[in-house]
Amino acid sequence: MKELSQKYGSMLIQNRDTIRDVFPWESGQICLASAVIHTMKGKLADEKLLRESKKLIAKKVSAFSSFRGMVKVPTAVMVAVSGDLDGTLDKGLKVYEKLKKEFWQSSYLPLAAMMIAQMAEQERYDELAVRTRRLYDRMRNEHPFLTSSEDSPFCAMLALSERTDDRLIDDMEQCYQTLKPKFAYGNALQSLSHVLALFDEPAALKCEKIMQLYQC
Repeated sequence: MKELSQKYGSMLIQNRDTIRDVFPWESGQICLASAVIHTMKGKLADEKLLRESKKLIAKKVSAFSSFRGMVKVPTAVMVAVSGDLDGTLDKGLKVYEKLKKEFWQSSYLPLAAMMIAQMAEQERYDELAVRTRRLYDRMRNEHPFLTSSEDSPFCAMLALSERTDDRLIDDMEQCYQTLKPKFAYGNALQSLSHVLALFDEPAALKCEKIMQLYQC
């Protein structure tokens, strides 16, 4: 286990450094977070593919698009790691147009679009765009001061789940309320509850595992 952790830790740092070479003006946190995409797939970042992806986005997307904003690095990484640069970006742009019918334009919406494009069939794009908005509205009803445009990628991720809307929302709220006394109240805790809702285990058990990891 320790050797595996060291392997992936080393791969993560190497991927971060490669991404920073291609995007030298981006923040270290963005590059590190983007490096996770390669590392989770067990792949080393390819500088040539990243540069091709960067150029492709510049070619196909206007300078004023949110695709050229704060999520351009993870977007470029998703395109590069896909193995189909043109096809992946084109699908992401199609989903983005559908999400724009449901949301105000935001810096985070392209990331939501890319997630759906990579994980769903094209015939489901309309359905998933609508479900993403529906889940967003329900989250906002639960936590109006915490929910904002940065939650749209989480909503897209949840929309891809086979769990019903009711189960997802109920699970999120149970996890949030269970962990609230143990962690600082705020956006980070809400984001954690979003991720935990994806796993089909009792909320109490998932929260217990989180506390075990936190205390290690």
